[in-house]
Amino acid sequence: MDGPIPIRLLIVLATDGDTGEIRIVRIAPAYYLFRDAGAEVVLATPSGGFADLSGELRQTAHPEPSAQRFLTDRTARDDLADTLRLDQIVTDDFDAAFCIGLSGSLWSADGVAATIRAFLTSGKPVAVIPGRHLDVSPEGAAAGLLILGDSETSPLLSAHALLKVVLERRKTVTIVE
Repeated sequence: MDGPIPIRLLIVLATDGDTGEIRIVRIAPAYYLFRDAGAEVVLATPSGGFADLSGELRQTAHPEPSAQRFLTDRTARDDLADTLRLDQIVTDDFDAAFCIGLSGSLWSADGVAATIRAFLTSGKPVAVIPGRHLDVSPEGAAAGLLILGDSETSPLLSAHALLKVVLERRKTVTIVE
């Protein structure tokens, strides 16, 4: 393979039947920041397949530019319609993870939390836009870097931070080798 290895980023939509925290306006800023930076973006949900976003995909207009772009982008909608299952994710295949809607304990034994924990324990950065309640104790970020945010601007700001960390990690690895 010629040239540098492309950055691969995982976006985890922590859907559990309650999609209140999972909206296009929270997904689109990170999705496009990563794609526009040349990264490969993979979407995942606990059960894979179609991520139902309460009819948002049927809207024809949205005031947020990145959400509007998502709604008119066939590739983005296809990515959302065909998400991977969490048990299909191999942490080593990705540089970082971006999670939207995680609730409960980050250190619980299964589901979305287990996927995020796998990234953190392997020393990879993760950005989390939490759901209703997120508990990061007792392990914190383990060997990784945990970026948390829960405001209207958090998805885009967290995505910028995550991308910057991945780029800096790649420079460090290249220098060390």
